Amino acid sequence: MATFEQSTPEMIIRETYAPTGAQIFQLTSCPAINSNIYGEVPYMDAASRYLMFIRHHDSVGSAHLWRHDFERRLVTKVGESGRGMRGFAVSPNHSAFWYIDQLDGESYDIVRTEFETLEQTRWHFDGGPQPRTMGSLTPDERYFINSAYLGNKRFGILRFDLQAGTREVIWEQGEDMCNAHPQLEPGKGQDLLIQHNRGAIIDDTGRHLVLVGEIGATLYLVDINGQNHRTLPVGRPYTHRCQGHQTWIGKTGEILLTVGGADREELIAEGNLWAVRPGDEAARVVAKGVYFDHPNASRDGRFFVSDTSPDARIVVGSIQTGRWEVLCESGSSLSIPQYTHPHPYLSPDNQWVIYNSDRTGIPHVYAARIPEGFLEALEA
Repeated sequence: MATFEQSTPEMIIRETYAPTGAQIFQLTSCPAINSNIYGEVPYMDAASRYLMFIRHHDSVGSAHLWRHDFERRLVTKVGESGRGMRGFAVSPNHSAFWYIDQLDGESYDIVRTEFETLEQTRWHFDGGPQPRTMGSLTPDERYFINSAYLGNKRFGILRFDLQAGTREVIWEQGEDMCNAHPQLEPGKGQDLLIQHNRGAIIDDTGRHLVLVGEIGATLYLVDINGQNHRTLPVGRPYTHRCQGHQTWIGKTGEILLTVGGADREELIAEGNLWAVRPGDEAARVVAKGVYFDHPNASRDGRFFVSDTSPDARIVVGSIQTGRWEVLCESGSSLSIPQYTHPHPYLSPDNQWVIYNSDRTGIPHVYAARIPEGFLEALEA
């Protein structure tokens, strides 16, 4: 278990972005692959003091989990896995960080880590389908959701009952569910958002040959029991194809997503940041004027943040008014590895934007402090 004695300072104070006054901090400085993981949810505690990130000392080596403490400005090594970590998730109340620790053979542990104390609880599972995506949790932390390859070009949604110590496949589909990205709605924890990569082609091991076909991806819902399937009016024929970047907008019951697959200038003019609520006849444009890439919504459902392509700027906007402003430049290369994509997210207290950047040539985790009055002006 990590202790304070294992902590060390790494934070570097960077520039202030003159147009907005946003102060930039480089949170990591170890010459390794540092990643803020992914922007679907903020990997932070409710008070926004602690942040979890992943560190690899080479591209195929073991994964290390670290915590940054904004108050002490220290990083602390939490744990490591020789075979890898996956299934990253956060409790809906932001009390704990979760991951899957891959062990020898086909066994693995689901690990719950308290943000503040770093106390860990483990649930062990042997054999069976191997979890392969980000994780998601119900508000009572009873169920942990992931997806897995089942063989024979079939994929399933796994539901782990942490109270009973059991697991089951609650939803099964063919190769077009190869990139499911299952996400539980964080309010009631009943609806499960699933990405549908229509036209995907895989090999016999479950690896992608074609990630998505010509028709493009769309989204649908099932409930926590794998029932009540509902399609959403996004992707063709309703909108341009889904990019595969989507997230719940806090507890509003609405989903934020980006679309692509058309002329970029056309998408910028029409708006490629959209929102949809289960039961809607049509999705709505949230914002336009720039090409949004990886979006995230604030926990209170008021704001969004996204990186942009091809310039890798970080923009923050109001979900209701659609007004947005460039908060800062990330300097990221937007290259092939995911850690070169900013994947920004808003901290639970709306005071920080966390993002990746390889601006130094080494991928690091950065934080931009949101200036006073910046968010309020977007809602005016």
